[in-house]
Amino acid sequence: MNPKFSTQPDIRQATADHFPHLAQLWLEASLSAHSFIESAYWTANKQAMESQYLPSSEVHICVHNDSVVGFIAMVDNYLAALFIDPSRQGSGYGKLLLNYAKSNRDVITLNVFARNENAIAFYRKQGFSIRSEQIDEPTDELEYVMTWQRSEPSF
Repeated sequence: MNPKFSTQPDIRQATADHFPHLAQLWLEASLSAHSFIESAYWTANKQAMESQYLPSSEVHICVHNDSVVGFIAMVDNYLAALFIDPSRQGSGYGKLLLNYAKSNRDVITLNVFARNENAIAFYRKQGFSIRSEQIDEPTDELEYVMTWQRSEPSF
């Protein structure tokens, strides 16, 4: 059991019934983490998150004390989304979800906005490194492509 938690959080596969709540959580966390992007961008994309992006991804939720505190969405080996309720960030939920995704993959790639310094620091701490940079066309923001690769066991 993780010493940070008095009761262990549970990671489970999300269902379509979770998607409205997850889209709202995504919106709130995106607004909090991406103040450098107009809020209208996030609001305009909430419905697509719920009806297109989440249904086309492998989505797992983190539930703690009967509350959904965050989620991870993977498309093959691409981490499409990792969002934690802003009031619960810094408690280890993101690491739990990311470790869950790592447990059955050898490589994970993600894109992160260059100005999202907290996320970059988090991913670096979790073993990701910046591989390249590019412009996110919808926002015209610089973003980094980061990759994690399972280490080969040393003998």
